[in-house]
Amino acid sequence: MKKILVSLALVMASTSLWAQEIPAKEEIKGTRSEGLANLKLAADLVKYGYQQEDALSLLMAAQIIGDTDSQKLEAEKSGENPDMSDNTGKKGFVTLDRDKILADAKKFTNGDKDVESLIAKTENEAKGVSRGAVGGPCKDYAAVKAYSSYTWTCNFYADRLAEVLVSGDGDTDLDLYVYDSNGNLIDSDTDYTDDCYVSWVPRWTGKFYIKIVNRGGVFNRYVIVTN
Repeated sequence: MKKILVSLALVMASTSLWAQEIPAKEEIKGTRSEGLANLKLAADLVKYGYQQEDALSLLMAAQIIGDTDSQKLEAEKSGENPDMSDNTGKKGFVTLDRDKILADAKKFTNGDKDVESLIAKTENEAKGVSRGAVGGPCKDYAAVKAYSSYTWTCNFYADRLAEVLVSGDGDTDLDLYVYDSNGNLIDSDTDYTDDCYVSWVPRWTGKFYIKIVNRGGVFNRYVIVTN
């Protein structure tokens, strides 16, 4: 457990250093829901875990994902999928697939029996869980080609806070734009990272277009989460 806490502290410390180098956004509207915040933390831990080949970071991410009720994002998709078999120039990776995260964590234990035992325990606990009806945030993951865009079409309800979170693999800058059904720009996040968040309160129930733009020269794997 001490190793897990130390690993998390290192991740949070490194994250705060990166944040200091990025200009603050003018405004973030609304309050990010607990579910989205948990999955954002899990994504950060996953990216760090793969980058550093750190089993404990991946293990903690898997535990957070397992403790956070969520469901698959139902959305229409529009955009050309990249050839992900060509990893030229790729360094980062991100996913919210708990089974894959735990499987890959085993590769980074360096023979540490305590860590291997923790991973096995988490796997066994996951097998024994039956959640019944699924609730919480909606999540999915995909990839966007270099210098290209990908659009998700989602429904949101009137007069309720709507949230969209995108977390890329760290290899390029991603920008996020949300448009209403009439093509009006509702909100955007265009800083120089691939972590994007927007929130707004729709005036009517209907479709909204979530456009993710890749500003870099390689494809970017990313996770997308909505409330």
